[in-house]
Amino acid sequence: MTFSLYTILAKQSLKEFTTYRMTSIMVVIFGFMFTLIEVIAGAVYYSFNNTIGGFSFEQYELMIVSLASITYTYQFLFIGAHEALAEDIIEGDLDYIFLRPINSYFYYALRRLDFPSLINLIVYIPVSIYLLIKFDLTPLDWLLVALFYVVGVLFVFAMNQLVIEVSFWKDNMTALNGVPEYLIDSANRPAKIYPKFIRMFLVNVIPVLALSNGIVNLTHVHIHSALSLLLPLLVMTILLLIGSYYIWNIGLKRYSSAS
Repeated sequence: MTFSLYTILAKQSLKEFTTYRMTSIMVVIFGFMFTLIEVIAGAVYYSFNNTIGGFSFEQYELMIVSLASITYTYQFLFIGAHEALAEDIIEGDLDYIFLRPINSYFYYALRRLDFPSLINLIVYIPVSIYLLIKFDLTPLDWLLVALFYVVGVLFVFAMNQLVIEVSFWKDNMTALNGVPEYLIDSANRPAKIYPKFIRMFLVNVIPVLALSNGIVNLTHVHIHSALSLLLPLLVMTILLLIGSYYIWNIGLKRYSSAS
């Protein structure tokens, strides 16, 4: 995937965005509404307690908005390509990739941008930074925030990529495509409210809680607590990326032989 090719694909995505303006506007509005509902619900909860799961209301807001920043970055960069990829695999529309002198894994991951998500992102990232500024963070803390953000986006991408690749073997498993979204939704809560076993699973095995709780932990506990969330997130992200690339190539061979 060259930069010039990526630029062409980005322009095509922008053209789609401007062509379907009303639909795009509705997507943006609903995106903001869902986040606002989460914040309002939190305000109701915190009207009864000053802290929930060890988080203050400001930390709860940071958790919601920072997680939204990660998920909307994934959606801007990858969701359009992933939605098209799942359909292309099932419909058998991948044949032409065998004629292209490019890496098909990266082409299909990066071929489409979701510009409505970019509009949401333009709001959420500054709000996240504004909330973080309220806390006394060190330069190292800010570096770890950036790491949580970047690794978090890659984790969400790799998890979705693996689920979609199941379609190479099972064409009636599209319902699985919603599993990553359900898992990420579970990260909209302080880790401490979960029972110990579930918390360990969502921190060490499928570390979705690290996407939100990791950044918040930098605001009120020792840095080692945040690192204990970052490490499994980093390890699992690397494993998922390697696994998704390997399975993609196996799936292409199976697809090619079936064609």
